[in-house]
This record gives sequence, structure tokens and C-alpha cells, in this order.
Amino acid sequence: MITVFDLDGVLSRADTMATLVLARLRARPWLVLPVAVLALTAALAPAAGSLRPRCNRAVVHVVLSGLSEREYARLAVRTARQLAARPDNVGPDVLSALRRAAADGTGIVTTATERTLAAAYLEALGVGGMPLLASRFRFSDRGPRFADHNVGGRKVETLEAIHPGAIVDTLYTDSASDLPLARQSRRTVLVDARPRSVREFGRHGIAFEPLVG
Repeated sequence: MITVFDLDGVLSRADTMATLVLARLRARPWLVLPVAVLALTAALAPAAGSLRPRCNRAVVHVVLSGLSEREYARLAVRTARQLAARPDNVGPDVLSALRRAAADGTGIVTTATERTLAAAYLEALGVGGMPLLASRFRFSDRGPRFADHNVGGRKVETLEAIHPGAIVDTLYTDSASDLPLARQSRRTVLVDARPRSVREFGRHGIAFEPLVG
């Protein structure tokens, strides 16, 4: 049996990809308006639908346009280390559960965040090398584009690919976008979840345990 952790909202109170995008946006202020429109649309869209991830991908593509793979990697590592250094960026109960699962080899992190950024953040938390399922970029002269966006039902597919038939004992998440994974989990822990996500889990009949702080 395995324990699965979402990243943003669970292992990081700050959205890791949004933090990286904002760092890049500071040097490209002319993009603030179109990014704000896309971000507002994403915020208003249902977490379990397809519109929110489409808008989030568009924000990333617009803001990171022109970045080489090496430039992106430097930005990702710098962002990850800054986030991990924040003393309140992850709750102590979740961090303890993560480290226990990493130590006994039962933990997996699955996230919509891009892999280089997610891996650097886990390394900074002291659990580098822990199994990680994450989104992937492909790079061209235009910059990075999502080659695989590990969100929603895609998380079920990527988990099944590396652990066919595995039983998820516990899922730590904060978002209704993880409903497909929650349906296959024996136990779901909602970490600092917003009322909207709580309502969605209830509406779909998914039992959960709330965890605050």
C-alpha cells in the first residue's frame, strides 16, 4: 500500500508554479494584464473541470516564453529553495507524514507542478529521490510548453503506469481536482481545503478527514 501526496496546497502552502511564474513576470510587466485575465478565469472555473488547467497552462506558456531549458532550470531551483526556506510553507503534521512515508518507501508525490521545480522543492525539504509524478515540459525556441500536464484524471493514469493495481492507503490533497484519485483511495485527508473543495468532495460522496494547519 502507498501514501500519495499532492504538492501545492499540501506540501507547499504557496503554489510552486505560480511563485515561479510571478518571479519571471516581474521582469516582463507588460504581460500582467493578459495573465491577470487568464488567472481570474482559472480561479472562477471548477477545480474538477478542464477550463482551469487550460488557463493555467496558457499562463505558463505566455510568461515563460523564450526561456531556454538551462535558464528555466536555474529559475526552478532558485524558486524551490526560496519556498522551502519559508518556515511556515508546510504544516508540521504533513511534513512528518511525508518524511515517514519517504523513510519507509511507501510515499509518492503526484503534482501538476513541472518536474524540475517539484524535484528541487522535495530536495530542499530533505526528501530528494522520493518517487515523483509531475508535469513535464518540452523546450523549443519559443520556450517551454507542457508535454504532459499531470492533473485530474491524468494523476490516476501516471500512478497506474508505475504501480499497476496499487492500493492507495492514504491520499493527502487540498483540491477537488484530485477527485479521480480520491475515488481510488481508502482514506483521503483534505489539507487546509477551501470551502469550495470541501463541498465538491461532499457532493461526490467522497469521505474525507480534514487537516488544518
